Formats: sequence, structure tokens, C-alpha cells
Amino acid sequence: MVKVRYVERPTLSTVEKIFFIDFVYGLKTTIRNFFRKTITTIYPKEKLVPPKRFRGTHAHRAKDGNEPPSFVVLAKFMEIHDYESRCVACYMCQQACPMPTLFKIEAEQLPNGKKRVTTFDMNLLNCLYCGLCVDACPVDCIIMTDEFENAGERRNQCVIHKDDMTERGISFDRRRGNEPDRIWIDDKAREKLWGQIEWT
Repeated sequence: MVKVRYVERPTLSTVEKIFFIDFVYGLKTTIRNFFRKTITTIYPKEKLVPPKRFRGTHAHRAKDGNEPPSFVVLAKFMEIHDYESRCVACYMCQQACPMPTLFKIEAEQLPNGKKRVTTFDMNLLNCLYCGLCVDACPVDCIIMTDEFENAGERRNQCVIHKDDMTERGISFDRRRGNEPDRIWIDDKAREKLWGQIEWT
């Protein structure tokens, strides 16, 4: 037989009953933050610059002389000119993606025996923005930029193509390539959104 233990409810004093002391005590965090300056931005009038590592619209890095050693090896088998997408059609991004059908990648064999990427389309309506494609790319081609305004009136406007991605990648590297790879550009940008942080 299970013994049931009854705990008597504490009785409230007259002052506690009239002024809802327990209720106010439970709301002390809410009341404390009520008088602080709001951190909400007035979008679209006010736009914050996302951190460099923000997972925004995808882009392709171009062949510009700053390629990793893996690209130098694979480029021997590819026909890629300067300032073109450095994609080598290895399909690793598609293999790593939880929704591989969002990719449409095609390459052709040239008469000189080299390969050339002809199509690289991404349907962002199916994208989770998880960044697994970025991690899987062996030549550091596909990246995620700080652009996040992708709304369109038609579904086909959400499909991005190789040339658009290459232009976006060149623009992103020009704007933020020399920036340190950290969450916030500087402490002022972080404090604008989150305020002063007290480290313990």
C-alpha cells in the first residue's frame, strides 16, 4: 500500500493576498527587462550586417589564385578559366546534403580530355541552410554569404545558377574576405544587438 503524503498549502498573509506578492515576485525578471532598451531592429528600415559566418544565400568562389592545394591537383583535369567558378563537379555537396534533389549539377567531357561544369543549379526552396554542402566541398568552392533577402514572387526565382553564384562569391570575398573569421565583426556590432556582456 502506497502512503500518500499531503503537504498543506501555505497560507498567505493579507498583504500577500491584496498585492499579489508571489505573482510580482514571479515576474521580477520580466519587470527588470521591461525598462531596458529594446534590442529589436526596425526592419527593413534598419538592417544589421550579419556575421561573416552567417548561413545566407549560397555562392561559388572563383578561380583567383587563392585556391587550396586540393584544387591545384583537381584543376589538372578541369577546364576552368580565371574568375570562373572553381567547381570541379565532384558531387560531394550533393552527397552530403539531406535534400540532394535541390542540386542539379552537370558536366561535359571536352575533346582535350578535360571536364567542364555546364550546370550548377540550387533550388533554395528545398534548402535547409545547414551548411553541410560547404563542409563537404574539397576545393572550398561553395560558401554561404551574408545575403538573406531571397523572397520572390515565383518559384523559379528561388533557383540560383552557377554564374549568379560566382558573382555573389566574388562580391562577398571583396567585401569581407579580409575580415577575421569570427561571429561578430567587432565588439561594437555585437553590443548594438546584445548589449554589454558581463563575463563571469
